[in-house]
Amino acid sequence: MFYGMEWRIIKAAVWYKLIAIIIIYICTTIIPSFDSSADIILSDESNSFIRALTKPLLRWDTFHFANRATRESSTWKWDYEVAFMPLLPLIMRFGGKLLSKVRMSAISYSDVILGGALFTNIISLLIPLELYRLTRVTFPHMKAQRAALPVMIMLACTPSPPSLIAPYTEAVYAPLSLMLARLVKEEKWGRAYVVAFLAGSVRANGFFLGGFFIYQALLFPLLEKRQIPSNLVSRIIITVLGLLASFAPFVYTQFEAYQRLCPGDDFCNNFIPIAYNHVQKRYWDNGFLSYWTLQQIPNFAISFPIYLMSFRALKEKITLNTLPHYILHLVIILTLLFYSNVQIALRFSTALPLLWWHVASNENEGIPKAFIMWSQTWSVVSCILWSVFLPPA
Repeated sequence: MFYGMEWRIIKAAVWYKLIAIIIIYICTTIIPSFDSSADIILSDESNSFIRALTKPLLRWDTFHFANRATRESSTWKWDYEVAFMPLLPLIMRFGGKLLSKVRMSAISYSDVILGGALFTNIISLLIPLELYRLTRVTFPHMKAQRAALPVMIMLACTPSPPSLIAPYTEAVYAPLSLMLARLVKEEKWGRAYVVAFLAGSVRANGFFLGGFFIYQALLFPLLEKRQIPSNLVSRIIITVLGLLASFAPFVYTQFEAYQRLCPGDDFCNNFIPIAYNHVQKRYWDNGFLSYWTLQQIPNFAISFPIYLMSFRALKEKITLNTLPHYILHLVIILTLLFYSNVQIALRFSTALPLLWWHVASNENEGIPKAFIMWSQTWSVVSCILWSVFLPPA
């Protein structure tokens, strides 16, 4: 159930989402696309209305997710698809089946995209709600109005609204990661295990979230009371189960990839044969400083405000409650900056509570105020760029 402030947050989230959807669909209609892939793939869709609804959602990674979702088992067929975890295609498959039954036809490409988007849009409404709940748990003495401030700023300044509208991993991963942090802090271990497994099934880097179990079950009581907890054995078991839940999806997908691709692929002879790193390097040129080239300067420039504010956020006062967020925040930002496509930070920012806590705490200062203005502007620009099939993806 939602009460008071939570209802206000949900209503605000719906309004901001509707505004972004309107911008994307209008721009898709009146501005020619720079890529015809969506038109070609949707040419088999006989219903012009369904085709018009689907086209603005079919961009960038949506192609990969939809390809998997149209297969009966939603499994990967080509090696590059190992880079994508299975839960989102399964959600799209489920949504597509429901939509195909309503349309009384065989499941189609349009069905999995529209059905998937329906579910991911609903799920993404939990992002601001979970940020609010996590804020209340992390700062227990903070009043509701104050705790809602970072949420409202995030809603107004989301750098990549399209990734929360199209069936994209961010729409599912962000609420799960925030929910997991809250559940672990509340020591609701059973639910936390389920959420950790789901988060790891959405994004490969979901196993990073296992650190919350280590901190809350083992380190927090040690740091708080300066002594080894009397129930140490049970807390070790809790930690192990949490780590198993967090790592299981990634380990399974890598084991499956090894079984299907080896011994015929290059990575098979590595000391630790991880297919994920291999395909990321081969198809997306990911790796340490691989993205640091002159051609990528525009992407660095576009995402610079996110990195600037993310590093500034690390200057905030550290407490026992915020320490695990500092650690995870730093790990993610460094990984994105030095090992990944840097512009992914635009999409990933909704899963970084420390960023929004920092902006809310310093909203009247020069740089944070400028960041808010930039984010609001870029939020609209990103919708326009998405609609005409221009990067950043």
